[in-house]
Amino acid sequence: MTRVKAKYDETQIQFARLFRLYLFTNPLKIMKTAFLFSFVIWSYASCFAQNDRELIYEQFNKISGNWEGFMEYTDESDNVTIYSLPAKCQSSFNGTKWVYTVQYDHGRGDMSGGRGECTVNDEGTKMNYDGVIWDVIGIDEHGDTTDIILETKGKEKRRPSDLKRIISITSIGFTITEQVRAEEFGPNYIVRNRHIFRRPARSKD
Repeated sequence: MTRVKAKYDETQIQFARLFRLYLFTNPLKIMKTAFLFSFVIWSYASCFAQNDRELIYEQFNKISGNWEGFMEYTDESDNVTIYSLPAKCQSSFNGTKWVYTVQYDHGRGDMSGGRGECTVNDEGTKMNYDGVIWDVIGIDEHGDTTDIILETKGKEKRRPSDLKRIISITSIGFTITEQVRAEEFGPNYIVRNRHIFRRPARSKD
């Protein structure tokens, strides 16, 4: 068995030598081979990047319309106490930009509002979210839920901070979770606020 294996290895070596000789005596073939290899790698990468962008667009399109829900936010004084406000949202997607507006009900007729808009670069790796460039670090699909995970560097109350935003889309609604991590908080992220929206209940009348 050992002798047969050695003979097989010797045959492989001889073939490799002949192939190298063929390439070195055919410079044009080397250029064509290198170009073809580069094109295949570029096409493969572009396909996946385009799929990521198109997947994000698909999710934005799914959440167009009117929504009801609430916004939870963590008190910055202790990073523990959580408050909640009823909220309504109107969301639209025009094929390249996701735009949404939110109205918060503080009670007794006291209302406030907010707005967000997002675009994605051609490679599907960056998202311009309200003028801030975020890295798209992952798109996680599990069950009927798709999580678009974003991260960037920023500041909270002048503290350098790591910021994370997760947009979760399901068959019945969507959630936007904002998290922050700073050196004084420790290694874990703190949920700063979370918007949770569902389709308005239909009237029985």
